[in-house]
Amino acid sequence: MTPVILPSSEHAAWNELAAWWLARYKPSTQQTYATYLPRWSRWCADRRIDPLAARRADVELWLRAVADSGLSRASVAAHYDAIASLYRLAYEEELVAADPCARVTRPKIQRELQRREVLTVLEYAAFLTTARHLGPSHHAIAVLGGMMGLRATEMATLTVQSFGTVRGYATLIVLGKGDKPARVPVPIPALGAVQAAIDGRTAGPLLRTRTGAGMDRRTVYRYVAATAKAAGISRPIGPHALRRTVGTVGLNQGIPLRDVQRLLRHARPETTLGSYDITGEALERHAFHQVAGFLAGWAG
Repeated sequence: MTPVILPSSEHAAWNELAAWWLARYKPSTQQTYATYLPRWSRWCADRRIDPLAARRADVELWLRAVADSGLSRASVAAHYDAIASLYRLAYEEELVAADPCARVTRPKIQRELQRREVLTVLEYAAFLTTARHLGPSHHAIAVLGGMMGLRATEMATLTVQSFGTVRGYATLIVLGKGDKPARVPVPIPALGAVQAAIDGRTAGPLLRTRTGAGMDRRTVYRYVAATAKAAGISRPIGPHALRRTVGTVGLNQGIPLRDVQRLLRHARPETTLGSYDITGEALERHAFHQVAGFLAGWAG
C-alpha cells in the first residue's frame, strides 16, 4: 500500500507539518486519518484561518460542525484524536505557541449504545461451514477472525513465514496495533484451514485472492461480507464482528477476563468488557431479573 498524499492548502508550513505527522503512521492508518485532516483544513480555509494560528474555539466549533453533519459520536471522537495528535506534535516541536486542543474535551462515546455486530454461536457455525465451501482463503479468514480474534489488517499482513512451531504448538507471528509483534498459538480446530491456505508454499502472503495476489484489509472485509451473505446472515458483518464473537463467547463461557484480554491483546481489561460483552445473553443474565423476581415474590 502506497503512502497517502494529502491535498495541499495555501499554508506551506501547515502542509509540511501535516505530511510529516501523517508519515509517522503505517499506510492503513494513513488512509483513515487522511479522511479527517482535509476536513479540518477546508473548514479553516473557508474561514480564512491559518491552521497553525487556530484557537481552542476554532477546534470546538469545527467539532460541532462535524457532529452536526450526522456522523456518529465515535467518528467525531476520531476526528478529534487525529487533530489533537497533530497539534500535540506541533507544540512539542515549538511550531505553535499553544496547543489549541489541549483544553478541548474529547467527545464522549456511549459505548453501551453503539451498534457493534457480533455473531451468535449458531450464526458463526453457519459462517464457518459456508466459508469452508467457498475456498481456502474464506475458510482461513473465518478461523483467524472467528476463532483467534485477529483484526483485518493483522490477517492481511500474515505471510507464510509467519507460521511456525514452538514446543510442539503451531503458532503465527502477528503484527498487531502499533506494529507490535505477538506470537499466538493456532488452535487445533483452526490449524487445517491455516495449512490449507499455505498450501505447501515456503514464502509469500498467507491469504491470497483467487488471482493469487496478496490481500489488504479491504479485501479481507469483502471476503467476510461475501461469506456472511452466502451464509444467510442479512445484516452487515465485517472482520471485527468475528473478533467480537471471540471475546463475547470467551466471556460467556466463563473464561477469566485476564485470559480473554490476553487473547485479544488488549492493553486494558475495560476495553475487553466494554466492547466485547455485548450479546443478548448479557441482557438475559442482567441482575435486574433476579432482583425484580425476588421483590415481586414478596409482593405476590
